[in-house]
Amino acid sequence: MKICAIPFDIVYASPEENLAAAGHALEQVEDDTDVVVLPELFTTAFVPDLGSVKVLAEDNSGRTVDTLRRWARKGGYAIAGSFLATDGSDSYFNRGFFVEPDGKATFYDKRHLFPLSTEDKVYTPGRAMAPRIDFRGWVFRIVLCFDVRFPVWTRNRPEDMYDVLIVPANWPHSRAGQFRILLAARAVENQIYVVGADRSGVDAYGEYLDCDSAIYDNLGNPMHEVRRGGYLYAVLDKDALLEGRRRFPAYIATDKWSIEL
Repeated sequence: MKICAIPFDIVYASPEENLAAAGHALEQVEDDTDVVVLPELFTTAFVPDLGSVKVLAEDNSGRTVDTLRRWARKGGYAIAGSFLATDGSDSYFNRGFFVEPDGKATFYDKRHLFPLSTEDKVYTPGRAMAPRIDFRGWVFRIVLCFDVRFPVWTRNRPEDMYDVLIVPANWPHSRAGQFRILLAARAVENQIYVVGADRSGVDAYGEYLDCDSAIYDNLGNPMHEVRRGGYLYAVLDKDALLEGRRRFPAYIATDKWSIEL
């Protein structure tokens, strides 16, 4: 399973510019890639005021998802990330997506909204756990940015194991050390691969560097290579993952010990 994470520089509140730039960026992805991960809110960046949110939010049948389906079909890979969404009412969501080449789309609404911004006041928190996504023999889950600070939200469970956690983010460089620690911790405690795809550029909340994105193996080691355009690539090894779990069976429940969410 070959993963690519793109540290994408997002133009504030401009879906047209960002869709055009993302389309160009995806054309540079290596041909044998299975999954491409874009940053959180890749079409708008974080928009803090309700008036702008009302104008920019789309539903699951809007231009953004239609474009993602077209890109995924053309590229032959799945695309993950998040966008500014609405359900048609007065509720607005930071909505994660995983769009497959056959057009299938899985969505997840960010549960933990960042309280040091207005995200928790303007956006509506999701109520459902991150869904199971089966793709090319692997099981994925997706959470968004601040969600990664909450271990129970990503807990791997013996009865429903998953292999890869995708974390699109808008995480400023000033706190990049914590971001990398949290990504590695989620990898170790859950015995999974973790893909953290942060944005690049600058916005009102700080600076974002390409080097803040990372891909970790199940031992918490960074395993990505940075290639053309600053894209991060990693080849995930299912046999190595399963062997790691076999050698250290942290999720085998016994009569004296079981894991509950």
